[in-house]
Amino acid sequence: MPATAQMQPALVLHVRPYRETSAIVQMLTQGQGRLAGVLRGYRSKKQGQVSVQPFSVGTVTYSGRSDLVTIQKFESHHFIGLQGEGLYAGFYVLELLTRLVQERQEDRQIFASTMRVLEALEENDPLQPALRCFELELLQRLGYGIDFSAKGQPLQENGRYTFEAQTGFHPAAAEKAQGPRLFSGRELRQIASRDFAASTTQDAAKALMRAALAPLLGDKPLTSRSMFQRER
Repeated sequence: MPATAQMQPALVLHVRPYRETSAIVQMLTQGQGRLAGVLRGYRSKKQGQVSVQPFSVGTVTYSGRSDLVTIQKFESHHFIGLQGEGLYAGFYVLELLTRLVQERQEDRQIFASTMRVLEALEENDPLQPALRCFELELLQRLGYGIDFSAKGQPLQENGRYTFEAQTGFHPAAAEKAQGPRLFSGRELRQIASRDFAASTTQDAAKALMRAALAPLLGDKPLTSRSMFQRER
């Protein structure tokens, strides 16, 4: 008996050629998390399959329950058009999802958060606040949310702290001059409340997110980050 087809709202994350005319498509779906599927005839450009590309948002129809499903159809509803730094930021978002979200990790909030940040980038909203809010929420949904306290005590606005991904924030010694970056309590409290108005807070948040994400990403560099650095 043929497998029952399922339908899900989906965002295309990545497409790569597979065999002679097919492609393997990585998608983030609303109800089934990240899925990888084979789309046959992709390079024949038939049945609207040319619209299956990163940043395409639509409805995917697929079957199968293995690690590699069969994509029967992808109906595109919208293509998220990004330009300039927003485009590189968008690729960064897609790469984080591909690398960090486990297959079949069902979490509708990750899908909703992803759509929010991509829509913000498409509308040319300030880039740094949009990315930092996305990273903070993604870490939370993956079970690695940042605890904005130091050993259970509130962060002091005039305090100075170091951060370790596994153990969180630690008060820094007054004489500390070298080693891990120091974060001011004021900056950290602003990050916790998603207040990125100050440029110094944006810089601190970027450094904090890099430190928090590094153990999850491992040693393999982010392709999107290197692309952005080459263009600057």
